[in-house]
This record gives sequence, structure tokens and C-alpha cells, in this order.
Amino acid sequence: MSAPTKREREHYAKLIGRQITAIQWEEIDGRPLPVLILTGWDRDGNAAAATVLADPEGNGPGHLDHNL
Repeated sequence: MSAPTKREREHYAKLIGRQITAIQWEEIDGRPLPVLILTGWDRDGNAAAATVLADPEGNGPGHLDHNL
């Protein structure tokens, strides 16, 4: 396994201290897509959320997408 990049470490560090307050289900390509609703706000002032994707491009190992 390779080490996470600086960008990956910074991306996931923004989740530290947040709590999941709800799970909202959306759809992608006819399949359920879990969206984790978190405490606090994102960079745009919206409710904080993280979406479980395959990877940033949607074609590899797991990635937790957020706008924190």
C-alpha cells in the first residue's frame, strides 16, 4: 500500500470532530447513494455532508467526497 498524499490527508482531516446526524439516500445510475449529513457547515454555508463514492473519478477504491 502506498502512503496517502498530502491532499488526501488534508481532505480527510476536515472530517475530524464531525458527527453524522442523518443519512440521506440519493440515486446514481439507478443505485442507492448514501449521503452522510454531518454537524456544521461546508465552505459554501450549506449543511455539511459527505457522499460515499468509488473515488474522485468514480472508478477506483473508496472515496468520501465532501465540500468542507
